[in-house]
Amino acid sequence: MAAVSGIQSFKVALVQTSPKALDAEHNFAHASKQIRLAATQGASLAVLPEYHMTGWVPNEPSFALSYEEAQDFQRRYQQLAAEVHINICAGTIVYRAPDEDPNSKPTLLNTSYFIDHYGKLLGAYTKTNLWIPERDHLTSSIAYAHKMQVDEGTPKPHQVFDTPLGPVGILVCWDLAFPEAFRQLVLAGAKIIIMPSYWTLSDMSKEGLEYNAACEKMFVESTLTTRAFENTAAIIYCNAGGPSEQGYFGCSQVALPIVGKVPGSFTDGEDGMRVVDVDMRVVEIAERNYQIRKDLGRVDWHYGYVKGAKL
Repeated sequence: MAAVSGIQSFKVALVQTSPKALDAEHNFAHASKQIRLAATQGASLAVLPEYHMTGWVPNEPSFALSYEEAQDFQRRYQQLAAEVHINICAGTIVYRAPDEDPNSKPTLLNTSYFIDHYGKLLGAYTKTNLWIPERDHLTSSIAYAHKMQVDEGTPKPHQVFDTPLGPVGILVCWDLAFPEAFRQLVLAGAKIIIMPSYWTLSDMSKEGLEYNAACEKMFVESTLTTRAFENTAAIIYCNAGGPSEQGYFGCSQVALPIVGKVPGSFTDGEDGMRVVDVDMRVVEIAERNYQIRKDLGRVDWHYGYVKGAKL
């Protein structure tokens, strides 16, 4: 891993893969190869897409891993991180919740992990805001917390982890549509927000595509820049790649306030890996000018945002 001096800047590897459906071993091997390559190119962090282990095939029985299988892949990513000395955000892994009645409908959780360059698991995040087709298959973090009765009152799904790169929060794909999720992370101190994603042009209906065939790409790119500006945060977005004729548009990127989309980011659905600079000095300059975090932290602030949890 390249040295991170005062977290002023670092390099992130955006691993924009096209997962092979239902072949977790193949996809892990491919991701591992890209992560090893990223480490040789000086990346301090590697980020993988949502559903990178099995793809989005929710009607297939093997779409979700068992809890034990998911734990095994998590440990293997930890071993890889320690071996090549790189931080890893391991996309998302879908798994069946443990200790459930085998005769009942399984609870499927879509979870992302942050692993530091020593191989230590620093935090995990289960997707909160499910895209409409996901709701027939997955359970959100809040619904699962209520089911397990792990929290009294309203659960706080958004957590910030102290990492070698600075305070990090994780959101996933459709979370992008909800500024409240970003606000919770920022209020808890996040300066870097990582977003694994599996977003395609076909997420819009045919009638919508008749107005703008690239509307989903527009949604993602414009909103990422907006979220970076309005939260004075670095947004690291890693989407699935794949053929354009199948609706993949990729556009994995780093978005910063002042700068917008950082040069070197993906512009299409190319299957590959790119190393992009993350200049955290820009985040500090933006905050000094906009003072958004300062306003949000005022005791007399007039909007009732809920603060996320700091681990």
